Amino acid sequence: MNKYQEYLLSHIKDNDKGTFLFSDCAPVGESCKDDTYGSYDKTTNYFTIKQDKDITKTVYVLKISQDKCPFVAAVQVRKNNSYTDVPLSEIIIDFNDRIDAIRLKFIKNIADDLEIGIAYKKADKQAYNEMQAVLQKENTLKRAAIKHSTGESLVNIYFQPCADNYDHTEISLFIPEKTEVKKVGGPYGPVDQENVLSWSLIMKTTIENGIFFKSITGLAFGRYAYIVKQFDKDNNMLIETDYIEFYIRKQQPPVLNSGNICVI
Repeated sequence: MNKYQEYLLSHIKDNDKGTFLFSDCAPVGESCKDDTYGSYDKTTNYFTIKQDKDITKTVYVLKISQDKCPFVAAVQVRKNNSYTDVPLSEIIIDFNDRIDAIRLKFIKNIADDLEIGIAYKKADKQAYNEMQAVLQKENTLKRAAIKHSTGESLVNIYFQPCADNYDHTEISLFIPEKTEVKKVGGPYGPVDQENVLSWSLIMKTTIENGIFFKSITGLAFGRYAYIVKQFDKDNNMLIETDYIEFYIRKQQPPVLNSGNICVI
């Protein structure tokens, strides 16, 4: 880049960061007027397109506003060693059909044409897939609507089908196998907290389609946990919860209001 080209680029309005070259750079159908999706490095003379975390967003639009860049007269893009004219407001960059350079042409040839290389920074596909898996599990769990209620010696577990191809549910019940006690902060000072390190399976049951609860009776006082799994008709697992804990405690008798007693 020569000094004339650099001078013109330095006078782009609202270019406070100095790394953002265009008036807008965002996935198609969106708008972003900062360097979230792209930045310019004048040392290397490359503009890097940064893909959104959503890897399905592969097409991006760069725009040049003549209000902010009045010295740019036209734009061309290079693909397969051939340049093509494109509108100032519609410079398409496609991760699946890549251009490798943009050429800026200045009004009245006040500076030589500036060719800017295009670099591509793809999103982390593994991170995206992991995020989608978490979201899918959250949505599936929400649809399953798993909850429970307890009595003095029982727990009732309620649920709904988590998917259209649901067939049956499996519930496993556990008691603590190995625990540890740690001191944790409380409102009145440190208190003991028992953490479960491992669980021991004491019951497993299958609930066929058409029944959406399970009542487990004969439970002693103490700490328990259960895991819910749901399957399709081919026994492919649709969902598996984490350990869901509950306690069976002695029920307090109700307090009866006997009214006012007048003693004479």
